[in-house]
Amino acid sequence: MQRKYSWGEHKTPGEFRTQQNWIGGTMPSNAVYVPPSVNDMDELLSDFEKFIHNDEHKIPHLIKCALIHYQFETIHPFNDGNGRIGRLIIPLYLLDKKILEKPCFYISDYFERNRTAYYDALQNVRVNSDLTSWVTFFLNAVIFTAKSAKLKFRNAVKLVTEYENQLLGFPGRAESNMSVLKMFFNEPILTGKQLQNRLSLSQRTIDKVIRNMLDTGMLREITGYSRNRIYALMNYLHVFAQESSGI
Repeated sequence: MQRKYSWGEHKTPGEFRTQQNWIGGTMPSNAVYVPPSVNDMDELLSDFEKFIHNDEHKIPHLIKCALIHYQFETIHPFNDGNGRIGRLIIPLYLLDKKILEKPCFYISDYFERNRTAYYDALQNVRVNSDLTSWVTFFLNAVIFTAKSAKLKFRNAVKLVTEYENQLLGFPGRAESNMSVLKMFFNEPILTGKQLQNRLSLSQRTIDKVIRNMLDTGMLREITGYSRNRIYALMNYLHVFAQESSGI
């Protein structure tokens, strides 16, 4: 759904909006949705914050996440990036409540795959007070995301084990070989210089390990340059970027 703002490209990142915004259409009069006015935002954001931190209402955390996301997207407090921030709040809340141990809950994928249904579900709450359909949509997104994450991490662990076993056949010190590989697991795209800055290894040792990883297909050089080359642990990246169809 296209967003139109009356102030053009002046997005004032990190600041609450000071003018009326809208979603869809060319002006508020023909917009699909017009968020609350600036005059009401302080009170609405205050209520939003109080709701997040209110544990007296024994609402299951996932349902509360659905309500929090709906509230934020309905207030639409920024000129730009409301969707991104609204989605970011979800894993942050789950981390705070110890439901997640790490920020590995990428629910945006489901929202993007089902963009029309996502917007419709939010709008149906605003227009028809149909909160049940929105919560149902959100919980389906949670189920899909959890299954997708489980599959991806299982494949990642499998690939890590394969690479570690393959590394045992490399020449040189096993500790040096493993330290380079582990660095790529932390940052899958690196230069030789970056590896040298992060590891207590000589550039010669690092170059040798990189050459062996290139020869075995673990790494791929992605610039095509003879100097200032950049290396990617491509298969590892593909594990997390792969489509999650059939879950």
